[in-house]
Amino acid sequence: MSSSAVEITERQLIPLSLLEAAGGEISGRTRLQKLAFLLVEEELDDDFPGYDFVKYNYGPFSKTLLNDIEQLEQDGAVSEEETKTFSGNRRHDYELNDGFESVVSRLADGDQEVTTVFEAARRTVSQHNDKALRSLIEDVYDEYPEYAENSVYER
Repeated sequence: MSSSAVEITERQLIPLSLLEAAGGEISGRTRLQKLAFLLVEEELDDDFPGYDFVKYNYGPFSKTLLNDIEQLEQDGAVSEEETKTFSGNRRHDYELNDGFESVVSRLADGDQEVTTVFEAARRTVSQHNDKALRSLIEDVYDEYPEYAENSVYER
């Protein structure tokens, strides 16, 4: 599907802005979920249509975010690659496709509300993306302990 035929929802700006801020790639579904959670909770105004997160295996999780990233993949905006980690687990890595980098760049320079989301995503990624996943999860649990309730993650 061509980039001009893809309709991007306001909510989908969240994963797209995170990908743009991370240089086009985010390693792991858990990392994407935590970055999106932190972006919604700490940076975006309540007026922005974000995601609802529930307590899950590794903290805050949004099924709607997962559905949106899958839709972006079907639309050709994002690629998902499944790899095996050293521990034998599966990791889902996300990459902004070449044809959509310019679309996302134009969005980032769009109207003020959209630009605000991209700027907030850059702050979130700058603060959290370079952390080891373990540290990122622990930071989320320290700041939002209620999300550790259903966790399978052991400290």
